[in-house]
Amino acid sequence: FERAYLVATGPQIGVRETRRIYGDYRLTKEDVLAARQFDDQIALCGAPIEDHRGGDTRWEYVPDSQVYGIPYRALVPLGVAGLLVAGRCLSATHDAHASVRSMAQCMAMGQAAGTAAALALRRGEAPR
Repeated sequence: FERAYLVATGPQIGVRETRRIYGDYRLTKEDVLAARQFDDQIALCGAPIEDHRGGDTRWEYVPDSQVYGIPYRALVPLGVAGLLVAGRCLSATHDAHASVRSMAQCMAMGQAAGTAAALALRRGEAPR
């Protein structure tokens, strides 16, 4: 690489976890590790919990290659009408967030929120 040169760098520091809402439901570590299913689930996840504290990565896996559900209620902010969230800002505890924040799940949440918004608009109702 003697002729290689730097073209660009990231314009900001990548932050793994930022603000999250409190929703009608808060996904928990217990939900993840129990492979909990929900009546209103909009996607499934089988990703392990990644704990990056202290420079060491610790993994906790959903047992027996199972999956857990991501409930629609985790996309619905408490006390706010007409708003849905998707992706890394969903309502989840720190530990649950460390499993559910991956790209595929974020895309599924975006699809669900968009579909719910369209259905709510068609029905003249709030997305809740």
